[in-house]
Amino acid sequence: MKKIIFLAAILIIHASCSTEKKAMDTWVGKTEQSFIKSWGLPIRILNNDKKGEILIYADQVYANSNNQHSSTIAGSNYWNYMFVYINTEGRVASWRKEKQVFPPQQINAGELISTSSLSVK
Repeated sequence: MKKIIFLAAILIIHASCSTEKKAMDTWVGKTEQSFIKSWGLPIRILNNDKKGEILIYADQVYANSNNQHSSTIAGSNYWNYMFVYINTEGRVASWRKEKQVFPPQQINAGELISTSSLSVK
């Protein structure tokens, strides 16, 4: 019985992750304008040299001492980032999510563009 419950939990987690991925994948090829209209203005926009732009969306998450998420209790925190890459034609080319401990103001744009990863100033 424990194996069945464990397997069901894994399948539910996997299904929720793949649903989010499928939803974001539907944006690939759509215009930047329609994406922003749906998602709202990004917290930052980086110029991606001659490749287009990177839209940065970020949510700060606080956790209390029991490691439960809460928006009202100050404690340890991290940032959930969504990077949306816009090509030179003004269309969504790709996207990715990342969890980091530093705020959006500390993203080093040059290193993000050149290495496709984040680093702090």
